[in-house]
Amino acid sequence: MSPAISAIWSLFLAGIVSLTIVVAALVTAMVVAQRRRLAMQQDYSQRVLQAHEEERAWVARELHDDLLQRVAMIRHEMDDLWSTQGAAADSKEAQRMRALTGELNDLGVALRNVAHRLHPTIVDQIGLPRALDSLAQEVGRAGLAVSIDAGSAPPKIPSPVAHAAYRIAQEALRNVAKHAGTGAADLSLSAANSTLLLRVIDRGAGFEPGADGRGLGLASMSERAALVKGTLQVTSRRGEGTTVEARLPLGAT
Repeated sequence: MSPAISAIWSLFLAGIVSLTIVVAALVTAMVVAQRRRLAMQQDYSQRVLQAHEEERAWVARELHDDLLQRVAMIRHEMDDLWSTQGAAADSKEAQRMRALTGELNDLGVALRNVAHRLHPTIVDQIGLPRALDSLAQEVGRAGLAVSIDAGSAPPKIPSPVAHAAYRIAQEALRNVAKHAGTGAADLSLSAANSTLLLRVIDRGAGFEPGADGRGLGLASMSERAALVKGTLQVTSRRGEGTTVEARLPLGAT
């Protein structure tokens, strides 16, 4: 090979190597930039969710510490009025007082349920399994019987993971009560390989993805799972029921 051809060949190889290096650098830069964007999006989502939770907690505290106390005070005043008036038990005044007292009791229960739904401090107070029991009782009063199996739940669950699991279960059971056309659901909580596994199963009407107006609820559950580095899988077919399965790493903080 002549010196001229050898020099051209060397320049060609050097160009190929340089181009490869440039392409590799560009690809690396794109991957790094994409990872940074994803990290920023996740951080933003976490901040938004935290802000929402803080706002819900504030509203819940206002309901509990102010409005509920006012309802209790009004009821106390009515009890005092009842005792001082001495109206006959079958009089119209007595019937109205009983009706108003009953309305106040119902209002107190409703406000307490709203406060609990807005900010489930019960998760931190008594732990996720018992909080899910309380949630099952709450939806049970609305006509949905929930069977819970939490015997394999881990003794310690990080607070962010526990709250994510509670919110996912809450939304899943709400969907069952609203859309499934069934009066029963199964909820299980277990752990394997440092992962918390939450399942909500119903044998109701089922649905096709994107139908029945559930898109926002499913997106919310998926987002809550993703924010603790978990995954959410929803399996459903019309006439065959629905299974919601969340896998949440117990090491998430």
